[in-house]
Amino acid sequence: MRQFLPAFAAALLVPVLARADDLAVVNVNNEIGLAATAMIQNYAEHDSAGNTLDTQSGTLPGLEGKITTMVDALGISNLYAGIRYSYGTGSFGYNGATIGGTPLRSSSNDTTNNVSVELGKGFLFSPNLMLIPFIQGGYHDWQSDLQGPSGYNEDHSNGFLGFGVRGDYALNTRLVLTGRLGWAETLGGNANASGGALAAEGYGPMNFSLGDTALLQAGIGADYLLANRIHLYGGLDYTHFGYGMSPTNGAGFYEPSSTTSDFTIRIGFAFGF
Repeated sequence: MRQFLPAFAAALLVPVLARADDLAVVNVNNEIGLAATAMIQNYAEHDSAGNTLDTQSGTLPGLEGKITTMVDALGISNLYAGIRYSYGTGSFGYNGATIGGTPLRSSSNDTTNNVSVELGKGFLFSPNLMLIPFIQGGYHDWQSDLQGPSGYNEDHSNGFLGFGVRGDYALNTRLVLTGRLGWAETLGGNANASGGALAAEGYGPMNFSLGDTALLQAGIGADYLLANRIHLYGGLDYTHFGYGMSPTNGAGFYEPSSTTSDFTIRIGFAFGF
C-alpha cells in the first residue's frame, strides 16, 4: 500500500493509506498539475438605477497550479481535498470617465491572484462515475493601474465561502470528463484607490468597504492519461460575482456596485501519484 503526505491540507498532514482499487475516476483526483490559462474578464460598475457607469474588459494570460488528492482515512472512503492557485497579468480596455466626469477611453495594466481550497467526499455510483460534494473557500485579488494622466491605481479583493458538486465520468481507463457547479458568498469585499489623478488632485489613498454578493461557478474539463502517470488536462470555467456599493467617504467618493464575469480557459500537464 502506498502512503501519501498531502502538503496542502493541515488536517491531512499524517500518512494515510491510498485506495487499493485502480479506478480512473479516483486516480484523476490524485494529481499535481501546472496549466497555461487565459482569463476573459468583463467588469462593469453600475449606478443605483442599474445603468452602466464604466467597464473594463479583456484577456489576461497566466498560469495555474493545482494539487488534488483522494484518500481513505479515518474510516471514511474517498476523502477529497484540492488547492489551486492562479496568476494572470496583462492589459484591459477601459471605457468610462475621469474623476471629473469627462468620458474616457483608456487601458489598464492588470494583475490577478486567486486561491481556492476544496474539501469533500466522493461517492461512487459506478466504476465509471463519481460525484463529489464539497465545501470551498478562497481569496481573489485584482490590481488595476489605469493608464494616462486621468488614471490611478485600484485594488479589489475579497474572500469567499460556499459549496459545490463535481462529477467525474470515465469514458475509458485513460479519458475522464469532468463537470463542476459551485455557489459561494463573497466575504470582506474591499477596494483601495490611490496615486495618479487622485494624488494630483490632492487626495490620499482611499479604502472602500464593499457589500457581499453571491458567487456562481460552472465548469467543464477533460483529463487524458498519456503514459507513466503523465496527464494532459484542460477545461473551461465560468465565474460570476459582484460587489455591493460602498458608503460615501469624507471626501465625497464612493465605490459603486459592480458585476464581474470571467471565462477561464486552461490546458496543462499533471503528474498522477
